[in-house]
Amino acid sequence: MASYHLMIRALRESRRQPGVEIQNIFIPLFFLFVTVGAIGRVSGSAFGVENYKGFQLPVAILQGTAGTAGMGGFGTVMDIERGYFDKLMLTPAPRLALVLGRLAADAVRVMVLSTIIMLVGLVMGAGMEAGVAGAIVFILIAGLFGLAYSGIGLSIALRTGSVQAAQAGFLVFFPLLFLSPAFAPKEVFSDWLEVLATLNPVTYVLEGLRSLVLDGWQWDQLAYALLSIIGLGAVTLTMTLMALRTRTA
Repeated sequence: MASYHLMIRALRESRRQPGVEIQNIFIPLFFLFVTVGAIGRVSGSAFGVENYKGFQLPVAILQGTAGTAGMGGFGTVMDIERGYFDKLMLTPAPRLALVLGRLAADAVRVMVLSTIIMLVGLVMGAGMEAGVAGAIVFILIAGLFGLAYSGIGLSIALRTGSVQAAQAGFLVFFPLLFLSPAFAPKEVFSDWLEVLATLNPVTYVLEGLRSLVLDGWQWDQLAYALLSIIGLGAVTLTMTLMALRTRTA
């Protein structure tokens, strides 16, 4: 129950900072339009991708997810600076709820944002081969990835209490994105880049989402995506709990 109330409180922060949410929608859509406009006409002959709009839609989703999830750290830093976090520590609320409430709020925000971006992509003609059920799974996977990824920014915020340091939660995503098959299939990569993409958990989340858009129900791709999210979540939750323990010690 404590996690639920803290989640609702964290979600209310979005109403006080609408500009941040608009930015998290605008930037992924901007890159989606620009990338499709620049490469879409040659993607079929260059690397065999005919539906480049559908190919890029999951990239826009993950960009928006990283931006939204990265903001979780900022809210925590503000609570620390205002002394509200210390007040929460004096309540009977379980320590774990302080983390889970924030992570759950980020997951909800990611799903709302992903729905908007997906609808824009569908209007563009990206398609959804897995149908309505696939679209729902698409949003749920994005939300789970957001929950797992937000632990990076939250752990940094708890450990440092610094807004500048918390920004790293968003910046970390860019190398992960560019070391994945974001703009071309992994099969056309140089050998060294293909190895790095294979080791990158974002690759499997991206390919799982992409399979729903381009191919329909590919259970192996979805399984790899979920396993990657679980692995990433285990790491980031551990980081967050360790940072919480350090701050409350």
